[in-house]
Parts: sequence; C-alpha cells; structure tokens
Amino acid sequence: MYGGLVLKIILIGDCFTRLMSATLVIALLLVSAGVGSAEVIYVEPGASIQAAVNNSTTGDFVIVKAGDYEENIIVNVSGVTVTSEPENPEGVLIRSGDENSSVFEVKADNVTISGFNITGSGEVFIARKASGFVNSYGSGSYSNEPELSKAYSSGSEVFISRGDGTDCPPGGVCLDQVENCTIERNNIFDNRYGVYLQGSMNNTLSNNTFFRNGIWLDEGCSRSVLINNVIDEGYITIGAHGWDNIMSQNWLSNGGGISIACCGGGNLVSNNDIINCSTGIDMYDTQARTVLRDNRIMDCENGIYLILVFDSRVYNNTISNSSKGIFLREECHGNELFNNTINSSNESGIYLLDSSADNRIYNNYFNNTVNVKAENSKGNSWNTTKTPGANIVEGPYLGGNFWADLNGTGFSQTSEDSDSDGICDLPYNVNGSDFDYFPLCRTSLCTRGELHSNNRDI
Repeated sequence: MYGGLVLKIILIGDCFTRLMSATLVIALLLVSAGVGSAEVIYVEPGASIQAAVNNSTTGDFVIVKAGDYEENIIVNVSGVTVTSEPENPEGVLIRSGDENSSVFEVKADNVTISGFNITGSGEVFIARKASGFVNSYGSGSYSNEPELSKAYSSGSEVFISRGDGTDCPPGGVCLDQVENCTIERNNIFDNRYGVYLQGSMNNTLSNNTFFRNGIWLDEGCSRSVLINNVIDEGYITIGAHGWDNIMSQNWLSNGGGISIACCGGGNLVSNNDIINCSTGIDMYDTQARTVLRDNRIMDCENGIYLILVFDSRVYNNTISNSSKGIFLREECHGNELFNNTINSSNESGIYLLDSSADNRIYNNYFNNTVNVKAENSKGNSWNTTKTPGANIVEGPYLGGNFWADLNGTGFSQTSEDSDSDGICDLPYNVNGSDFDYFPLCRTSLCTRGELHSNNRDI
C-alpha cells in the first residue's frame, strides 16, 4: 500500500522479475491521479497482451515488458492504461498478427496507449496520395487509385471515408466510437494507417513518431488534439464534417501534409513544420471559420491550397520554395490572409483562380519572381485601412503588402516614400483591375525589416 493506495500486481507469463522500481513509479502516478485502488498487470515476453487487457478493470495499468509480440489487441475496458514499462519505453515491439486488422482496436473511453513500437497492419500506400484528396478532386490525377476511389462527390461536397462504419480498417491504432482516449509516445510505422479515428471525439494524440503512415480522422471526428507528433512519409487528414480539431506543433516531411475535408469548421492548424510534401496544408469546402497560423512550410508543391473555402483566417505563416505559395480556387471568398511571408515560389506567391473574390489580403511579405497570378478572380482587397502599428517589415503603419522580387527590383523595393511613413507614394496595380492602395515601402525601417524577413526562408 502506498499512501492509502491499494495496489495489486499480477504477472501474465511464466517469469518472475523484480518489479519494485516500476511499481513505485506506477503507484506514484496513481496517487497523483487520485486513484484509490488499482491493479498493475505485467505482461512478460511470450505472454498475451490481450489476456492482460481482458483481466483488467477501470483504472488498471497493463505494463508490457520489453520484447517482441505478435497479436491484435481489442481494448474494451474503459479507463485502462496499456503501456510499456517505464524503465524501458522503447523496448516493446508489437507486430500485427492479422495484417487486415488494427494492432490496437480501442472500443472504450478514457483509454491510454503509450510507449510502443507498432507495425505490420495493412499494406502501406503512398503517403502523398493518402492525404492529397483535395488535389485529386481538383485535378483528377489520382482518380484510378483504389485507395482514393472511396472519396466520392455529391453535388459540391466531397466526403472522405476509409472505414465502413462498423469495423476498424487496418492500422496501428484504431479508435472506434470512443472519447477521451490518449495515444502518446508510440513509434508507429509501416501500417495502412498509423492512428485511425472513426466516430470518435475529444481524443489526444501526442508525441508519437510515424513512418510511412500517419493520422486519419474519419467523417465526423471532432474536438481532438494532435500535438507534437513527428510524421515522415505520412500525413494528417481530417475527414468530412470534422469540427474543432487542433493540429499543433507537428513535424511532417516527405509526405502528404495536412488535409481538411468538407463541411466542418472551427479547426485550428498552428505552429506545424511541413517540409517536402505534396501540399503543405489543403482544405476543401469549409464554410465555418478555420484558422491556419504560424506554420512553416518549405519545398512543397503548394504551400497552402484552399478550394471553395469561406471565412478562414490564414496568418503568420512562412512559405518558401514552393511552386505556388498560397493557392485559392473555386470561389474562395470571405477569407482573410495577413502577416504571411512567401518567398521563392516557382510559379507565383499567391494564385487566385475560378472567381476567388472578396478576400482580404494585406500585410504580407511577397518575394517571388511572380508574386500574384489571378485568373477570373477580381474584387479582392489588397490592403487594410492605414493604421498606426508595426507592419510585417517593421514600418510604422499597417496598410497593404510588401512587394519584392528576388532581384531586388520589386515595387516596394524601388518606390518612393516622400513622407517616410513606410507607405509607397503610389498604389500598386496587382492584377489589372485590383490595387494595393497602401503598399509597404523600403524605408530605413523597412530595410531592417526586410533583412529580418529574409531570414524566414529557413
């Protein structure tokens, strides 16, 4: 007994091992959580994790000893924690016994899965296409891919579903109709899906490492937090009707980036690093406010790609070395894009297509060979009211955008500012009919700001 805590230890397996250090750690955790009594069930190599889960009740800890295991585990006990032993958090490998089933299938609330190496469930498919459903809809280039054929259109909507609503698809961890679960500190690799959610809300996925798979929230999954995950050759995808999810401080490289499907809103994508992906962040047909802010996107085909998006806020992002920095198409309107730094885009810093109008685009730093490309997209506002306050190049007023080019001969780099207010004397003709009436200029303040802004290329 530790401080009033009743602690019972059970061994699943034939070996008896000294457990006092790990037991003390678990006891302290349980005391801090206010748990009055619990069992700690240890699983030895060669024994069954499933058997340990079956023997558990709410509040129990199932501790898996270091070793290799091959099985598929269904967790249907609420409030149970299944974890590796604290002193050896990287020593447990769990390989799927049935590649057509998830390694962990969680069917109860308040479950924690922590500290495992998880692999072998389902055939891995190409990560860039796994998350690129928005691009596939827009271009049709992936229409023959069987995995993407499950994305189907109805009118102007695209619904994304990978499960059949009853069984989990093959993945490392599947959360099935559950709430308040935590998936943390796992190394999940070479599965069809890394972590897959269906019909689940209020879950947390944190500090996991993914390779050749990623995170997929199926239709209707809402209010989950995805934070501090590292994903290589993978993706984060939010399916249709996903509301109020948070994706923050994740690192994605060499894969599909972050995708958000139609008909939801209130999602937050912030402080992510996205490198060498097909598209950094793409979003389709969202008509309630979604915020994309403080993301760093490099070497992607499209930095941020919006299709039929209304009332989003895109700000404080740094996008470099993409083909198109920010791409708006198919009647995107009512969006606000500000405080973004877009450098060294091959095609255009910002590209507006298909009647994308009534967007407010101001206080951005554009430094590209072509800063704006617009086709059938007039009627956007390229400045805000001139207002005292530090702008993106540290000038004294907010107004329009800073228009640079890679040769140092851009409008903002060469225009006059006779009253030294940091605003060019003349407006900037953006695309023939639209004007930036308060373009930011290159004064002494702006020069210092430009040098600072150029550091955003990293």
